[in-house]
Amino acid sequence: MTTDEIRAHRETVFLRLLIRVSQVETMDLVERLHVRGHGTVQRAHIAVLGNIHTEGTRLVELARRLGVTRQAASQIVRQIERRGFLERTTDPADGRAVLVRHTQAGRALLLDALSLMDEIEAGYAELVGARAMDQMRRALRKIADSVDQSTAL
Repeated sequence: MTTDEIRAHRETVFLRLLIRVSQVETMDLVERLHVRGHGTVQRAHIAVLGNIHTEGTRLVELARRLGVTRQAASQIVRQIERRGFLERTTDPADGRAVLVRHTQAGRALLLDALSLMDEIEAGYAELVGARAMDQMRRALRKIADSVDQSTAL
């Protein structure tokens, strides 16, 4: 295969398309969050914040979801804690486990982010059509649920 053929093939691979859309949506979301007054949110925070269950997530589970070590997850959680969006507590179900959850400011950030993602995705629906957008959403949900129920939040 030539370099051009490899590049062309790569751009049709599902994972590559998901990564590209994810990167663009994340950048757009962060810019919009900054306009809404959440100026300390960084792109690297979005994946972490998006993997915290509404009732909290154990640090070890968060690390698994992010594909990083517990120490790496702890480090990024610490950064986000300093910005006031997350807190660590003892898991009431297991006193040895650390539970990471949204603070009141983190919950406000989550609600703003969800509203902004609705706006961004409405733009996608205008581009591809509402029906196609709904079909993509359902297909992605079906794939995600079939491969890993534990990340369903």
